[in-house]
Amino acid sequence: MTAGDYTPQDQFSQGPAVEVRDLWLAYRPGQWVLKGVNLTVPRGELWVVMGPSGAGKTTLMKVLAGLLPFQRGTVEVMGFRLRGEPPRLFRRAVGYIPQQLGLVRGLTALENVLLGTLAQHGGWGLTFGFFPREEVARARDYLGMLGLGDKAGVRVFNLSGGERQRVAIARTLMQDPQLILADEFVSDLDLPRAARILETIRGLVRERGLTLLMNLHEIQLVQELADRVVVIKGGQVVYRGPAQALDWSEFRALVEAEDDGARVAGG
Repeated sequence: MTAGDYTPQDQFSQGPAVEVRDLWLAYRPGQWVLKGVNLTVPRGELWVVMGPSGAGKTTLMKVLAGLLPFQRGTVEVMGFRLRGEPPRLFRRAVGYIPQQLGLVRGLTALENVLLGTLAQHGGWGLTFGFFPREEVARARDYLGMLGLGDKAGVRVFNLSGGERQRVAIARTLMQDPQLILADEFVSDLDLPRAARILETIRGLVRERGLTLLMNLHEIQLVQELADRVVVIKGGQVVYRGPAQALDWSEFRALVEAEDDGARVAGG
């Protein structure tokens, strides 16, 4: 199997990818970070979450990834209602790229990418010398696709920040997820390289019927690559609509406005 081969996982094919209703979360009593968030992301689309620093974007991503408990509301991701530790099947269906990437610095780029298959093999049951040959080939294909074909044997601590981000993307693709959650995963790349990486990811999303929900702050990239955009301010959704309908001046007005009433553009 190569990086271009893919068999859809039919058990995840029903309902929206993400369904959030009246989500409230506080790290300390009474100090709400998310305040009644509602969000529905259809399958097969590319959505972006934007907002100022501290708005709750990363917290929302961690909730959707099954990493944070919340106090009120309902959250369903790929058909799983999140309460407590998600099952292994959830970890196969949902790929998560955190801001800190979660790479093992002492392992090579190739070994880190192969970590993306561990959910399929029951955790750490395999040692790196015994990954199936076809999986090693597929991992190399993904590294090549992301411009890292010559870095497979390089340990992560010797890679640049942008190279590490691409290794994290390849590792997530190795999961064969149906939903990818990405938290500022191109933040260390210059704009042209970030655009190329996002074009590659968008192509995979379209080709394989995946869903991508990511935090991003480059509005030019949002307009060019996303289907829809959600703006969060102060833990609340203040805008959702087609990505092409939101320009920089309107975004700035949204995050600077005193009125936090949610707006919907184009449905």
